[in-house]
This record gives sequence, structure tokens and C-alpha cells, in this order.
Amino acid sequence: MPDSSQLDNKYFIDEYVYNCPFCKRGNVSYIVENKKEFDWTEEKICYIYIAKCSSCGNRSMHLSFEDIYLSSLGYANKYRFSIDEHEDLDSKFFYSVPTSFFALDARIPKVLRLLFVEAEGCLKSNYLTGASVCVRKIIYELAILENAVGSNYDERIKSLKEIRTDVEPEYFDTLLTIQQLTSDKVHEESYDGWNSSHLKLLLSTLGEILTLMYVIPELRKEKRTAILELKKQLSGEGDAD
Repeated sequence: MPDSSQLDNKYFIDEYVYNCPFCKRGNVSYIVENKKEFDWTEEKICYIYIAKCSSCGNRSMHLSFEDIYLSSLGYANKYRFSIDEHEDLDSKFFYSVPTSFFALDARIPKVLRLLFVEAEGCLKSNYLTGASVCVRKIIYELAILENAVGSNYDERIKSLKEIRTDVEPEYFDTLLTIQQLTSDKVHEESYDGWNSSHLKLLLSTLGEILTLMYVIPELRKEKRTAILELKKQLSGEGDAD
């Protein structure tokens, strides 16, 4: 069986299904609810597409320089992309809000999620210094939440690694390695920023770290509670008097 895991890293799989960044359902149906255009420059048009998840009902925005044909589904404000069989729909968009890659679970502290959105937005627009500042701010805020210590990026990462032994140390090592490869400056205020490839790896790594720290433990608790409730019902402990 061929490996299709690369589809998990796409927004639009095809004209029928996509990976929803809101309800986190993969391969779920959607509709295109609206399409607008504006002048990107005097000679270039940008097209805005609003996609609505058929599961959770949330809407996302997608920008493209291509005028992608929409076919009507027979209802008001309900359309579907119409593309050739071998076209990659996802590659036609250069910017999406939110992004399927870095949409974080609500269990993760809000201050970290907001910084992720800003970092990803800066990265999408190629504002690398802004994205780099947001990534470093995430580390700073995470250190505060976890009572980690350190006066700079490296020290905070090392402290987090010692505190959160439940997270594989390789993730923290990745954050340290990128920093060591790209900058040996002492003062954070003088830091120029990472390049696009480094930022993508950093955000992906941080996303995994935050999921392991804040999401997985809660999921385990929820599953344990559900199992104990089933056990109680089977044993008759949950029956009313």
C-alpha cells in the first residue's frame, strides 16, 4: 500500500475534501462559500476564497494568484473547486488563515497559540525577522509557564529540557541545534533572525513539544475517565437506586 502520509501536511487534498485546521478532522468535506478579488499590484490580481468545513462549520481564508474555476452545487453560496484530475489544488494557494500545519489545540495556553499564529503569518509573508522574534517569544513565555530559568534562548531551552522529562529530549536538542548553527550572538536584541527553512523546523518542533506537554496528557485523562465510567456501568455501580 502506498504511503499517503504527505496528505496530512496539505490543506486541500482535492476539490472534495481537505484537512480542517479547526476541528482537526482529516479528509473531511468542505464547500467554497465565497470568492473575491483585489488588486495586489497595478498589474496583478489576487483572489480570495472562503472555504467552510462541512463538519464544524468554521470558515478559512485562502489567497491565490490563480483564478480557479468554481462550479455551483445548486445552492446559494455553495461552490466547489473545478480542477483537472492531476492538478495539485493545495499548491495554488500562497497564503491561508488559519494554517493546517500550526493550528494548535485549545488545551495549549492561549498566549502560546496567539504567538504561533503571528509567527506563521510572518513566515507566510516572508517577514523572517518578525517570525523569529515570535518564536523566541514563545520560548520566553513557555519558560515562564513552566518555571524554567535562563537569561537567554539556550539557557531557557536547557532548563525546559530538565523540567519536562516527559518530552523526548531530542525535541529540545533540535531547538538548541538550530540556534547554535545560525547565531553566536550574546544579546538577543541584536539577533537578525532565522531563515525560512530553520523557522519551519522550529515551529514544527515547538508544535510537537506543546502537544506532548499540554494535549497528550489531557487526552490520556479523558480516555482514562471514559474507561473508568464504562467499568462502573458494567459493574452496576452507575445504576440509580
